Amino acid sequence: MNKRQTRGFTLIELLIVVAIIGILAAIAVPNFLNAQMRAKIARVDADVKTIMTAFEMYRLDNNDIPRWGALGWYRAWACLTTPVAYLSTPPYDMFQPEQAELFVNDHRFYEFNGCNGRTPMKSFNSGQNVTDYVVVSLGPDQDDDTLQISDYPNSGKFLQYDLSNGIISDGDLLKESHPGLNPQRG
Repeated sequence: MNKRQTRGFTLIELLIVVAIIGILAAIAVPNFLNAQMRAKIARVDADVKTIMTAFEMYRLDNNDIPRWGALGWYRAWACLTTPVAYLSTPPYDMFQPEQAELFVNDHRFYEFNGCNGRTPMKSFNSGQNVTDYVVVSLGPDQDDDTLQISDYPNSGKFLQYDLSNGIISDGDLLKESHPGLNPQRG
């Protein structure tokens, strides 16, 4: 009668399998993180396009865009939700930290500012209408890289995020109503 011998895996075979799994994980994890960041950026891009559509509808009705100056951010965003719902709810910048004490700009909303092509928003008198504007998200670094947004478009401090610089690089995601509006921004 033949006895069946059971043969297990040798230590070398197990080490080779573990090494192969480690190499595959080292390749897959960074690609997964990069795909996550691209998905977040795509969501911010979609939110900004929605906001810009709401701004255009608001401008058609009011010959201006909402102003945050003396009203504050909450009041400016409320102009887009009531009494006419240009937006159902103001979208939050997903790159803002969720804890209130960590908010970079004391709010979670996207930032925006406008001008008439020459005069920055903070210098506007009542009655001057806004013709151009910018909507800004903090970007993956969660740092405010547009420190003088109230001087838009005459501020030289605009650092735009570029995905080719890595998944978490400096810069904000910003979209202008007219591309190339700020000639000082490289």
